[in-house]
Amino acid sequence: METSSESLKFELLPYKISTKKELPKAGLKGDVGHFGSVTVERCPLYRPLEKGMDTARLSGPAFPVTTFRGKRRSGQPSLFKAELTLDGRRAELRFNARALRKEDRALRIAYEGREYVYSSEDLGRAKVLEREGVRVTMRSGQYVPPATTFRAGTATGPVDAVDLAIAIVLEEVDTEVLTLSGAVFSSPFALMQKFSDQAE
Repeated sequence: METSSESLKFELLPYKISTKKELPKAGLKGDVGHFGSVTVERCPLYRPLEKGMDTARLSGPAFPVTTFRGKRRSGQPSLFKAELTLDGRRAELRFNARALRKEDRALRIAYEGREYVYSSEDLGRAKVLEREGVRVTMRSGQYVPPATTFRAGTATGPVDAVDLAIAIVLEEVDTEVLTLSGAVFSSPFALMQKFSDQAE
């Protein structure tokens, strides 16, 4: 019997909402094949009470509620001081902002017995989340004037809602430090983080 490699393609639309009654919201939303609808939400406004931290939250009927919290950078949570939780259970995150080799700069995620590697490819234009047998790639999709670019996803292997939730929530995280140029530009930022952490 032939086994064909499973492949899932989807597109997510960036959105922004601002009303007088509530804090503004920004993020991504769309349908992910048979997994159905998903929304990632964050507040683009700087909030002093958050002490320099920012949060992106993913939700959808078929997905675990996924929250990524990290030091705010470029209007998004970053990989510094980062925490990732899925349905209240925390994942372990490891990355080396000062590494020069691409594989050493990758973000490593351990969750419920799974080991993921999240890396930047194609000069930062594509982000790839991998675990054994599964690969989810996110890159820029179709451009819709005046200023909207969809995010296009491709998943191969026996992908599930946890794999997709992690890959999609990271689209609303500043992961520039995973590219070599980002690592170089981020080194002063990393140094400042170190001093501010020690001062707290």
